[in-house]
Amino acid sequence: MEELDQRLETALQAKTYGDLEPLVADLSAELPWRPSARATAPVPGPPAPGFSREDPLRLDGGVSSEKREGVWVVPPFVRISSGLGSVKLNCLQATAAAPVIEVEVIGGAGTVVIIVPDGWAVNDARLGKSLGTKSIKVGSTPMPGQPLLVLYGSLGLGTFKVRSGSPRELRRAAQRRGDR
Repeated sequence: MEELDQRLETALQAKTYGDLEPLVADLSAELPWRPSARATAPVPGPPAPGFSREDPLRLDGGVSSEKREGVWVVPPFVRISSGLGSVKLNCLQATAAAPVIEVEVIGGAGTVVIIVPDGWAVNDARLGKSLGTKSIKVGSTPMPGQPLLVLYGSLGLGTFKVRSGSPRELRRAAQRRGDR
């Protein structure tokens, strides 16, 4: 009670917030005039899409197109919907975030093209064609340390291709990396 009386007396005589600082310096409670450690720490954003099955990286061609290329990270869970448009994933400079990448394909009338580096592989046993066209031009067993793309879903009326990079695409990717 004695400490409370002393603090109240000092507080009532204070003219500014600065006068209160010594009075509350030993208290751990957060005060409205003193920024807390939480208030000054950066606020974390939401996790990146594609790192949980419930929140896959969504790529939707709609009636236009969607494209991923250059340096990027391919997350473990991807959902592709071509719609009436096209979706192109160029993975030549990409890094796989997991040894197995699940790619859900939602049928449409558009085109999906996935370009993978040498050593990447594709399992398309769970991907239905419907009236669409499917062309997989890479192996089904990945090289050591390379990922396996597991495709599932249905193509609808569209076209779906997985292939290695063309000589031109490989040269471009090497130039961007500085390999020349």
